Amino acid sequence: MSKKVSSKKSKHIAGFTFLRNVGPIEEYVLAENGLRILYHPRPGTNTVTTNITYLVGSRDEISGETGLAHMLEHMLFKPTAYDKKHRIADGSAMHFERTTGSILNANTWKDRTTYYFSSPISHFSEALRIEADRMSNVILTDAVLKPEQGNVLSEFDMYNGDPHFALSVALCGTAIHSHPYGHETIGYREDIEDYTAEKLQGFYKNYYRPDNAVLMIVGDIDRETALSEVKQKFADISKPKSVIPRITAREPKQEGLRRVTLERPSTTSLVSIGFRHTGFPSKKWFTTNIMLQVLAGGPESILHKLFIDTGKAASLSVSLEPTKDSNLSLITTTLSPGKKHGLIEEEILKGIRTVSLKDIEALVKKSKALMITDELFTRTDSLGIVAELTEYVAADALSIYAETAQILSDITAKDVLECINESFIEQNLTIGHFIGK
Repeated sequence: MSKKVSSKKSKHIAGFTFLRNVGPIEEYVLAENGLRILYHPRPGTNTVTTNITYLVGSRDEISGETGLAHMLEHMLFKPTAYDKKHRIADGSAMHFERTTGSILNANTWKDRTTYYFSSPISHFSEALRIEADRMSNVILTDAVLKPEQGNVLSEFDMYNGDPHFALSVALCGTAIHSHPYGHETIGYREDIEDYTAEKLQGFYKNYYRPDNAVLMIVGDIDRETALSEVKQKFADISKPKSVIPRITAREPKQEGLRRVTLERPSTTSLVSIGFRHTGFPSKKWFTTNIMLQVLAGGPESILHKLFIDTGKAASLSVSLEPTKDSNLSLITTTLSPGKKHGLIEEEILKGIRTVSLKDIEALVKKSKALMITDELFTRTDSLGIVAELTEYVAADALSIYAETAQILSDITAKDVLECINESFIEQNLTIGHFIGK
């Protein structure tokens, strides 16, 4: 059984280079291959969560191969060479979940792909073994790929049948022309249909490597035991000599309002206002987050009172992704029956553009308080901690993790009003209509 957190000891562990502290987190690098480790002790919890984040996502996909990062995430739950040898037919990860009752899963996004295990400390060593094994030993053949390819196609059809999803995909493709953020993480259906094991194998070799990964260990385990296990499981995985491929496309300047319209048989009609925002975790990104809550974040918000309370709209939703580079954020309105898209769009923009400082001061104060409370609460749970850390790591901004509450506290109503005025100029907008017929 792994040891629990002990008294403070030296951070200089053989085989590792200590890099820095970020709040309660210690950052190390494994000398043999460049694997980064974030260690966060949480004594008395009797559990440990491991999370490995690979710095690869849909932003690393070329035209014709969209969705490969997401497809590969699915494949990492398939058997490895180790599993074949030991006759673990369903693969070690799924076998581990079924036999231990532990929590595990994975998800892919635009800047990263992440895999996590959360379990009693007695299972820590096996969780690390599974993670190290599938870093390079997953069997990728067409025979293994085809059934899971069908599952991903079904997943695509499920998502694409949702008017909100379909419109957001069309909006991103209209707003973002060069940067890979212009396509959805799951990819285009036509590309998914054309996947081959060879394509996946190339992507796997390029990006699933120790020097492109950050391993997080959060829980009731002492530093020496945690790092000793990491060294034992990962040190033999070599760092490839090849350079990690990166797409460096810069998005051309937008010079006017852009539009997209979808028409489908549906009872749903939508108007979505898209605007470009700065990357995460800048102060402007957090200001944008507060702005969205002020405008459309609940019953007290500006647009809720103008549209939900008056019966002009059935619902409002917002989206803001924590992406490293500038991306598209959305305010989406579900129209009430009989309402016209053009008129609702005009009223939304008027409602936003006529907001005054006095209108938002109390809303900003409340939104800030809620976000800070949520931030602090998230950091009391190991799964919440690693989920949040993943986004800071993917944005190459780990140091800001310790500053988030202060950044939020420092944002003023004047900052939010300035963000409104900058975000909703025509040269920054992409507007979408979903017309249900």
